[in-house]
Amino acid sequence: MAHRNDIDHGYAWVALGAALSIQLMVAFVVFSSGVINIAIMEEVENDITKTSWIGSCQSGTFTLLGPVSGIIQHRVGSKLTTFGGAILVLLGMTIASFCRTVTGLLVTYGFISGFGLSLCGNVVGVVPGHYFEKRRPAAYGVCMAGGALGLFIAGPLTRYLLDQYNLHGTLLIMGAISFHMSIAASLLRKPPIPSNESFIVVHKDEDDVSAKEASIQDSDEMFPRSDTTLAGTNPTKDTNTDQTTIPFLSEDITPRTQTNEEPKTQCYNIRLLLKIMTKRDFLMYNFAILFWSLGDASCIFHLPNYAEIKGSSPRQAASLLSAMGAGGIFTRVVIGLMASSPSTEYTLLQFGIVGVTGLITIFFPLFSSTYHCQIAFALLYGLYSHGTNSLMGPLTIQLTSLSDVAMSFGIVYFSCGIGYLLGPVIASFIYDVTQVYDYTFVFGGACFLLSSMSTAGISLFQTTVIPDRTLSI
Repeated sequence: MAHRNDIDHGYAWVALGAALSIQLMVAFVVFSSGVINIAIMEEVENDITKTSWIGSCQSGTFTLLGPVSGIIQHRVGSKLTTFGGAILVLLGMTIASFCRTVTGLLVTYGFISGFGLSLCGNVVGVVPGHYFEKRRPAAYGVCMAGGALGLFIAGPLTRYLLDQYNLHGTLLIMGAISFHMSIAASLLRKPPIPSNESFIVVHKDEDDVSAKEASIQDSDEMFPRSDTTLAGTNPTKDTNTDQTTIPFLSEDITPRTQTNEEPKTQCYNIRLLLKIMTKRDFLMYNFAILFWSLGDASCIFHLPNYAEIKGSSPRQAASLLSAMGAGGIFTRVVIGLMASSPSTEYTLLQFGIVGVTGLITIFFPLFSSTYHCQIAFALLYGLYSHGTNSLMGPLTIQLTSLSDVAMSFGIVYFSCGIGYLLGPVIASFIYDVTQVYDYTFVFGGACFLLSSMSTAGISLFQTTVIPDRTLSI
């Protein structure tokens, strides 16, 4: 078990840097899909509806498999999960570089690499929560700024690679860049579990095993570290370091060696997943994320092609993603710092920024005829929309618990996945039917407004939150 000093200090910053690097490379691959789609239309098949399924499949798989990634991470840890994800992304992008059919790209670029991105992305949502306590929202903001940085470089870098190496070489190079997530994974280690964080006490009654969350007060006067006890359970003594630790999840302090306990563990994971999913306030938050991702996917995926139709050059169209990223870097850090204030209400903050995003997006077609207006929209869009990313981790922990954050964040990613899978396709369908590209952004703006209203609805179902430092069994 890691040392207490790693909470908010020491190795916590190394883990945060690794998570930021992983987020950067994940965002680079995901947000480049709009530029890649233009190349697919030029080199594979010139049908925007069919080709949009490729990018949608990657984004959808990336997020729809969030619960699966959460269970895997819950079982094997962050390091092995990231290693596995990096290998899958490399494998998927390498095979995709040899595919010249929409079906082949769906399987390789869409599903295989998307699953790898899902594994790595779930780790990013968990690591800051396990290494930071007082600075947790700020840590999430800094970590999610890596996603905005990935968006900042995605457009120009992908456009440059396509100009130099065409689609085949670009996919190979992107796979190689993504495999560097394995280096960041090597920096992750078992996170510290402080005595004042949530842990699970398991009570066994005949054949029924029920888990109850509890947290204990971090006070040297009430709970001296030399003889800390909880509910009559003696702490485990580490003879090598002469430090006292408390088991995280156990019925007793003896190690589990029997293989017949494995089905119980799997059953417990499924029951815990269902319990989290049925929380009404958390369910309402997932509806908000669903509508937000529908609008976000529609705007980001179609913006480069929309700008070219409006008269911008391919390089100018790709630079719009950089403008989004520049605004996103700023707002993700600022929103994280704002959320660190005890007086800040997360839901109110998200309600405001998503609502403004909706208004900006709906009115964008009225001012989209020039490149300068397109740049202004992209910058404002990044400034407001991307604040949602910084609030995902803190809101997920607030509505569920830190001990369940791997699975909870996976569920949030699943909600994102539905939007990222369907958003570009619905927007493409609207364009095919109406032959007016402006309506795709009206659709995106309407989705943002629905997300804002769903966020406001969280307070209708939100239960009383027990502070982390209050004893509750």
